[in-house]
Amino acid sequence: YYHQIAARLPVHGEMVEVQDVTAEAIPRLYLRAERGTLMAEVRFGYGEHELQADPDPVHQSTMDLPGSWTLLHIHRQPEREAQFYELLTDARFGLKRAGREFPYGTFEIRARLHPYDFLMHCIPALTQAGFEIFGDTSALGKINHNTPVLRVSVNSGLDWFELNATVQYGDQEIALAEVRKALRKGEHYIKLADGSIGQIPEAWLERYKHLFALGEETGSGLRLNNLQLSLVDELLADADKTEIAPEFYQQRDRLKTLDGIQPQPAPRGFTGQLRPYQQAGLDWLHFLRDYRFGGILADDMGLGKTIQVLAFLQSLKEAGAGGTTLLVVPKSLLANWQRESARFTPDLQILEYYGTSRNKGAVDFGAFDIVLTTYGTLLRDIEHLRAYCFQYAILDESQAIKNPMAQSARAVRLIQAEHRLAMTGTPVENNTFELWSQFAFVNPGLLGSMEYFKREFAAPIENRQSEETAALLKRMIHPFLLRRTKEQVAPELPPRTERIVFTDLEPSQRKLYQQTRDYYRGLLLGIIDEDGMENARMKILEGLLRLRQICIHPALVEPTYKGNSAKFEVLLETMDTLQAEGHKALVFSQFVQTLHLLEKEMRGLGLSYAYLDGRTHNRQERVDQFQGDPSLSFFLISLKAGGVGLNLTAADYVLHIDPWWNPAVEMQAADRAHRIGQEKPVFIYKFITRDTVEEKILELQSRKKKLVEQLIAAEGSFFKSISKEDVQALFS
Repeated sequence: YYHQIAARLPVHGEMVEVQDVTAEAIPRLYLRAERGTLMAEVRFGYGEHELQADPDPVHQSTMDLPGSWTLLHIHRQPEREAQFYELLTDARFGLKRAGREFPYGTFEIRARLHPYDFLMHCIPALTQAGFEIFGDTSALGKINHNTPVLRVSVNSGLDWFELNATVQYGDQEIALAEVRKALRKGEHYIKLADGSIGQIPEAWLERYKHLFALGEETGSGLRLNNLQLSLVDELLADADKTEIAPEFYQQRDRLKTLDGIQPQPAPRGFTGQLRPYQQAGLDWLHFLRDYRFGGILADDMGLGKTIQVLAFLQSLKEAGAGGTTLLVVPKSLLANWQRESARFTPDLQILEYYGTSRNKGAVDFGAFDIVLTTYGTLLRDIEHLRAYCFQYAILDESQAIKNPMAQSARAVRLIQAEHRLAMTGTPVENNTFELWSQFAFVNPGLLGSMEYFKREFAAPIENRQSEETAALLKRMIHPFLLRRTKEQVAPELPPRTERIVFTDLEPSQRKLYQQTRDYYRGLLLGIIDEDGMENARMKILEGLLRLRQICIHPALVEPTYKGNSAKFEVLLETMDTLQAEGHKALVFSQFVQTLHLLEKEMRGLGLSYAYLDGRTHNRQERVDQFQGDPSLSFFLISLKAGGVGLNLTAADYVLHIDPWWNPAVEMQAADRAHRIGQEKPVFIYKFITRDTVEEKILELQSRKKKLVEQLIAAEGSFFKSISKEDVQALFS
């Protein structure tokens, strides 16, 4: 065929030589900088000769050999060319086909891929895959291949540290602040003074992202407050040369280990006895104050967070450093705080700032040690409260602000206070984001902005189960969150701890209570005067029964009652916390109807339970179910049906909804959990409505202590001992 072509040429055929080229096709890429990016053109070499990429290459191509009478007959390898052409679209090579305005065989680097990433990482991969690389990329700059070297110095201030660092690429040096700017833009390369390009190690982006994001830029350095010292660890570990202020290591190590916390004497005006772990909590609170940190006291329910905080406030007052504390609590805990303070720290002056009787205009907060208010009152009066700078702002049950977008969470962050504390038995109930909201109150800035925390902490931990991120978060908050579980402090706890939880009546509940009380008081005193105490006993029982039922829930007396029950509110809050913490509890009431009302409320809250009353036939089956099923958090039991004869050691809490006349019966009920085989400390909660017959029953029992100790089984003896004066006290 080629000889036929040569024969038709206007020269003698013997003058034209035809050469066959059968070499293997070698893929070649020709790079050029264009429009600020890299373009790549693919060609195929056959021996000393080269052909453009062709969408439909023939098996044979003919071309002239320049400067000669030789024709080249190139035997192409279409399958091999197509294989390499398709290989270029593999993601690891960072290329994609260019648009139609470019010749066939033209590629460009993928979007979001920096040209220097292509040069540093993709070119070696292409070479290994068999491509030969040609072209001039000098327009992009010369790459400095030196490994970056870190030099770090840290200087100390009053409550901050300034971090200065330089990065050296051979003989070229650049400030770490410039590296930070590049990393925050997502860039992995930085231009050096001589015009060359230095690569920023990709590991730095992950290791230092929190340091760079949370530190405050100060010219050539970064300023960190004392809260954020743990973020410097990775940088120091990578540094080749350091100049560190000794104070930095002292402060950092103290935060890491909490060593060096100075023991504090118990305040003289504290009337109780602090257990060892409670004393450690007091020491920790002083440590936070000394270094101007906020913190979250997150001890397990029942370990005495209230007592620790009261002892701390008392010690500040005795040291002349108390000032005024704003104490924000759920409405259901107002009475409990008042009672605990009156019992353990009677010297603390408390202003009860809530309800319709509060005076927003004339009250002088500075005249009191504690301004006690509720989350609802704070939300309504935030403009008034934020105008005063408190010494301390303390949130009890701080999970109330776990939603950072809620109005109450926003309101508490507006409070002015020199120091901030929070208290909760469940710092995290549903997700890690709840931590951000609470720390945004106690230590603003520690965990960055809400969006930053959601992106860099919450998402990796919850969506990707990142153990590394979880470990970093734990390390960051460790010094500022003190949590002890009952298991951890069990050696210092008695095997059985009792606590009285006080609540107040709701307004509509109080109105019904007062009407019922006044009716029976007039009726009973008349009967006693006319017919004697013996003939009044049945009416006494009836009147006390009605009042006790109203204290629990008015619906027990008036089925059409539509209001709330204060006791039910605090009871359900307690149960919700216990289930969140993984505890199991026995819930006792004298009244079966109470348990039925409670069942309805629990179902609405998703609280899991078993049930037992006098009509239950398969008692042991219910017991076995509760004992063996970890998903059942509560066992609702009528006091008479389940007060004796049951072994319920799976429970570590016992909740008494209503007080029983005979304390021995309550003790026997609690013994269902607190008996041989129980390996955990048992906590017994008694829910008492303040300023009602329930509280007076406790007072009456106290006055007749010897009698109560003698009562083993027959509560009737209790009523036989009641006098006219006792009736007046009970119904007053």
